Amino acid sequence: MRVSVCIPTYNQAKYLPKTIESILNQTILPDEIIISNDCSTDETKKVLDQLQNKSTCIKVLHQTHNLGIAKNVDTCLREAKGKYIVRIDSDDMLHPTYIEELSALMDKYPNAGYAHANVQEIDEYDKKNKTRIIARKEEFVDADTALKMSINGYCVAANIILFRREALENVHFIASSMNFAEDYYLSVSLANSGYGNVFSKNILSSYRVWSDSGNVRQKRKLDEINGLLEVSKKILEPAFLARNWNVNSVLKRRTSLAIQHANSLGWKIYTKDEKDELKQKIYELSSTYKVQFYVWCYLHGFGSIFTTIHSFKNNCKRIIKKLVYR
Repeated sequence: MRVSVCIPTYNQAKYLPKTIESILNQTILPDEIIISNDCSTDETKKVLDQLQNKSTCIKVLHQTHNLGIAKNVDTCLREAKGKYIVRIDSDDMLHPTYIEELSALMDKYPNAGYAHANVQEIDEYDKKNKTRIIARKEEFVDADTALKMSINGYCVAANIILFRREALENVHFIASSMNFAEDYYLSVSLANSGYGNVFSKNILSSYRVWSDSGNVRQKRKLDEINGLLEVSKKILEPAFLARNWNVNSVLKRRTSLAIQHANSLGWKIYTKDEKDELKQKIYELSSTYKVQFYVWCYLHGFGSIFTTIHSFKNNCKRIIKKLVYR
């Protein structure tokens, strides 16, 4: 079996048919499509029953209790039998040549643990937003390069990835215990185990970004910081020390992340007790005087100037990317 597609899902009945259609319209069809339903409370089960009638390659797993993001993804990936495994969320879509182009790149570079590409961002109504472009020109980067690059985060345009099953097996699939940054954890684990990655500058998928009217993502800030701490403490720092690399670069990145996430202390969605908990977690990332200064500013209402500067820098970077890497 050459290609499997894995789709972890929870309450995405509206979008599942579009995701499946995009997979069935590939220029090279997968051998199997595995969908893991994590106890959805909407019409997901009904929709999945209907979808199974469209193709014999669709296999559905109905979990008996809610596993959470990381364990549901892990369960889905472990079920796949293909040499290559595509991981895609149930509200995203593959463009027709996704499997063809990225599997060819993986054939070309046997030391690559995964393949990724630029993506088109869409909203909940399928309207195109910005394109997500990675500032990278190399088709392949080796494991050491990928490990050093990972200091700056999960270096993909979106979490729509084609993996080599052998590589996933070697790192025990999703070994992270967190429900945030588990994808980042996996990419760093692959680099630490000797796998590089391949990249296509072509836009090969559509990634859905929701309007967050309920501040759901913001409310997960504590989970996000915990996930980043796990990546740093369990994978990155030990990996750098084992190779006799200067670990200060990792610690500097933790300071940058602490400053970045300190802005959450100025959000009105949190109570004082919640902000105290967040502050302590931010100090676990880094408690340098610089971080303490930013924390104080955000807690006392002086953070708006930093937010404005950060927004301006991001807009400049976006413009430069479009000019240089288009």
